[in-house]
Amino acid sequence: MKDYIDLYFNDPDVKIIRAYYDAIRNARMDLGFYSESVSNKDVHKISRDIVVSVQNFHDGIITNLVFSNGQMFKLELLDSEIIPYYSDYIEIRYIISGHLSLDIEGQKVLFQENDICFIHSKAYHQEILQESNCVFLNIGIDRDLFNDAFLSEVSSTPFQQFLRTNILKVGQKDNYIQFTPKAEQSQELRQYLNVIFKEVISQKIGYIDISKGYIIRLMDFLIQNYNYHFSQKESELYYQNLFESISAYMNDNLATVSMEDLAEEFHFHPNYFNNLIKKYSGLTYSAYLIQLRMNRAKDLLLNSDLPIDEIAWLVGYHNKGFFYKCFTNDTGMSPKLFRKKHNEKTNIS
Repeated sequence: MKDYIDLYFNDPDVKIIRAYYDAIRNARMDLGFYSESVSNKDVHKISRDIVVSVQNFHDGIITNLVFSNGQMFKLELLDSEIIPYYSDYIEIRYIISGHLSLDIEGQKVLFQENDICFIHSKAYHQEILQESNCVFLNIGIDRDLFNDAFLSEVSSTPFQQFLRTNILKVGQKDNYIQFTPKAEQSQELRQYLNVIFKEVISQKIGYIDISKGYIIRLMDFLIQNYNYHFSQKESELYYQNLFESISAYMNDNLATVSMEDLAEEFHFHPNYFNNLIKKYSGLTYSAYLIQLRMNRAKDLLLNSDLPIDEIAWLVGYHNKGFFYKCFTNDTGMSPKLFRKKHNEKTNIS
């Protein structure tokens, strides 16, 4: 990617526009991106469902490579700093080289080479020009198109479903998600970005659907191969949602669930689940699983005519004696007595 981006930047035939930000904003040029002042705040907008640009921060100067209607421009800003702004679209930024410093809702965040960042709509942010030296790809996506892509059922492990849904929830909090590579995983990532980049530039028939499909692939690749970081105020929401997702998975698989299953489905080390479950339930993984199984057993005893042995098997116990022990510890009575007392109360009422 870097090689042909460099070719674009160094192409002597590409038209160069040098201007101050205010002049560009007032001219309302169709560069795919434009800005307006709303309630004395700058708001950046996009003129199509998906747009791309490449930005080069160097020596206190910003050079934008923008694409519009089959034409390419180099837009060089003469301002010494960037005005903070909102966006009415989702931004995906991939750091091709160097480092980018951003102030997002008052929190300074540093992005390094091969990092990728989702900046959510309505996040108030500002590039810190004097602390940045980088080239990055910027993809702007209409919010509805982005939401539609991530609600897609294409590839759907529980963790992928969780993270996609959680991204939308976090998006309502108006901030960002940062992905950093676990190892050298950039080649496949760049392949997805290359396709999106070229499709959006060409704008051939069907490019929106193709780009959306590759955005889904991109997200699933990031889930499996990158570490991800939320802003400070969103971390608690993330972990709460993750606990709820893990708890739901355990409930749906009570008869067979194991720590190894969770590790495979959610891509975390087994110790991680113990710590997370302990934080939100006050119980260890084993104790929490027993609690879930006992809750299900009580529900089946009260609301079905299934034999107790079958109920024990359905909630994951193949040893009847151990099931009875766990149930008695939880309720103070045997399963048979528990069902009998409930039936007596029901008959009286």
